[in-house]
Amino acid sequence: MLKKNVQLIGPDSYPQMLSKQAAARAMQILRSTQTAAKAQEAMQAAAPPMRAAILQYVDELESAGADMERVFEKAHEIRGFAQTAGLVTTGRIAEILARYMDEMLRIDKPMDKAVVALHVSAIARAARATQDDVNMGKVVATELAALVGRRLASVQRG
Repeated sequence: MLKKNVQLIGPDSYPQMLSKQAAARAMQILRSTQTAAKAQEAMQAAAPPMRAAILQYVDELESAGADMERVFEKAHEIRGFAQTAGLVTTGRIAEILARYMDEMLRIDKPMDKAVVALHVSAIARAARATQDDVNMGKVVATELAALVGRRLASVQRG
């Protein structure tokens, strides 16, 4: 219910931020190879500080121990930033852990501490590896996802 003193302003009543010509020019600049190169440079420059932040999250994840709430929080943070920082495998494994924990919370079942610990260990190893081995990461992620799938199926059955 709207209050009597409220005035609704239609979207067509707002002034345009850019003219059609200026908007076309802006889009041309955004699509240019020079802009793409500058964006790539910026992403590469941001990677080292982001990696440092991910490693700090990993330290906090490991120190969380059996505090599943903290593990859950850190796994979500890691999965959100790891790939951008060039840690594809780390992000993939954190994603599997986060989904497992999300699902266990959703069905209101206790988390298997061994499954969580295995994921935490794999996340830490992947994050600290000198080079991200994406192919090996795929194998590890596939196996962990299969483990989580079996665990969820057994919990949901009984």
